[in-house]
Amino acid sequence: MPNDLRKADFKKHLNYSETTYQRRMKEFKKSPYKAGYKAVTAKEIWIDLDLYSKFRDWYATNSLKVKKDDGAA
Repeated sequence: MPNDLRKADFKKHLNYSETTYQRRMKEFKKSPYKAGYKAVTAKEIWIDLDLYSKFRDWYATNSLKVKKDDGAA
């Protein structure tokens, strides 16, 4: 687990507020990289930094496509 961080450490590492964390995790858990979110218990959450980094790259590429497609309807 060297690339896994607990929720608090993850938020601190990326300087995320609770609101930003919640918004990002909502998308992360719906993505192909959802295995990077590990809820051991309701209060013990681990996030795989490698998978989260891949998710951010994927999301940056795909969010533009989604927004563009939404406006075409």
